[in-house]
Amino acid sequence: MLSRNTTLTIITKFIMLLANFGLVVFTTQLWGSGGRGEIALVIANISIILIFSNIFCGSTVAYHAPVIERNLLLAISLSGAIIVSLAGGIIFAAVFGWENFLPLFLITLLLSLISAVSSYWLGIKNITNYNLLSLLSPIFILAALAIFYFILNKTTLNIIWLSYYTGLSVVLIIAVAGLTRNELFKVPETGFSGIKSILHYGVNNEFNYLIQFLNYRLSYYFIAGMLGLDKLGVFSIVVAVSEAVWIISRSMSAVHFSNVVNSDDHLKSRQETVAFARQSFLISLTALAVAVLIPRTGYQFIFGEEFGSVKLLIIYLMPGILAISVSNLYGHYFAGTGNLKVLRNKSLAGLAATLILLPLLIKKLQLTGACISLNVSYIISSFWLWYVFMKEGRSAEVKAPE
Repeated sequence: MLSRNTTLTIITKFIMLLANFGLVVFTTQLWGSGGRGEIALVIANISIILIFSNIFCGSTVAYHAPVIERNLLLAISLSGAIIVSLAGGIIFAAVFGWENFLPLFLITLLLSLISAVSSYWLGIKNITNYNLLSLLSPIFILAALAIFYFILNKTTLNIIWLSYYTGLSVVLIIAVAGLTRNELFKVPETGFSGIKSILHYGVNNEFNYLIQFLNYRLSYYFIAGMLGLDKLGVFSIVVAVSEAVWIISRSMSAVHFSNVVNSDDHLKSRQETVAFARQSFLISLTALAVAVLIPRTGYQFIFGEEFGSVKLLIIYLMPGILAISVSNLYGHYFAGTGNLKVLRNKSLAGLAATLILLPLLIKKLQLTGACISLNVSYIISSFWLWYVFMKEGRSAEVKAPE
């Protein structure tokens, strides 16, 4: 049986999925595969900057929340978010065009600060507030987009970014209000040991996320360069629908990570990891089956005539998606125990496969080749996590007293 926190987190993630799905459908219907491809590329760039910002604002906040004073933790997050968002916005705007600077900078900054607050709540096991904050962002973004389009009659591509600014700003105000309800912010005393610990965990963990992100999204850049934005738009829909299945494992992983961070019972954490992984496999397999049962015409009706190949590409991508659905739990177990070297090695193994296969298979098989290369990458990295987890278990049994 799933715990109450896990069940509520899955429900929250599912509602988030619906809101994000609404955004995807809205943008494809308004601007077609080309517009969707342009949006996907900018969001991918924002995601890269966000990884560096999360050195200060991501899992490191959750990891240190039980042991480092709140004001110091969040002050470091704020400082890091401003510096990284500005630097990242300038660098990516210089490469992809200065018209993208404002969304690159502002959306990254807002997401970083929201991430810091939600990670803090996750770290102190306030799953309710964590879920609420996670839920509000896509809902408010979608609501803002609807207002700009239906009420204010704005139809240019820029309204997607205005919707992000508006929705995320409201969520951030709510997040700060929630933090100050019981305790006002105070200027913290500088704690260099705390800063060092935050940076050490953050750098190592986000380095893993960067490599993992490249495994997930490097294909976007190859497709954009080799096949064009229209093909990228179609592929981004395939990825969005397929990765929707990950709400199951990510929901379980969030709760599991919080449990591991706050637990000294190593054996219990390992048992919980295996139980969550099994549950994630079964539920994710069911969800993928539903996605496959939707007819080709169903995807065309939802997204437009250009997206008729979506169903077939989802089928190609299924093995890798299912592998990640299981291995997410093992990954968060190692993150919760601070064993980040394992995560780094699995990400590097997957990235090596991605770099070798992507250019070759996309050139030969186009989007089908992209799916095949992602499958290989996902399965290799997932197998590595499972292998190390099982090896650790055998080592613990050998060392156990008679």
